[in-house]
Amino acid sequence: MMAGNNAHMMYVFNRNGVCLLYREWNRPLHTLNPQQDHKLMFGLLFSLKFLTTKMDPISSEKGNLGVPQLPGQGCSFHSFRTNTYKLSFMETPSGIKACFLLFFFLPFPL
Repeated sequence: MMAGNNAHMMYVFNRNGVCLLYREWNRPLHTLNPQQDHKLMFGLLFSLKFLTTKMDPISSEKGNLGVPQLPGQGCSFHSFRTNTYKLSFMETPSGIKACFLLFFFLPFPL
């Protein structure tokens, strides 16, 4: 796997979902306008955080689905991986959310 064949994207959102920073390297396809792309990524992060909070076997506080949580509340969602990409997520105590995506372009599936 050559690093030059991979795409990297970085998103930084504030607690309200406004994209503060977006960077991309080697992205081959641009299918959406940037605002739609940012909304979809924030929605994915928002949904995954709530899904992992609801599924957390340790915490007794599950919260209400769809109701925003304070920074630091909920389950610790850090990353997930598919056969084509890995998403890493970090949320600061101030509510800033950072998302890093690495797309793998391999001649065969993982």
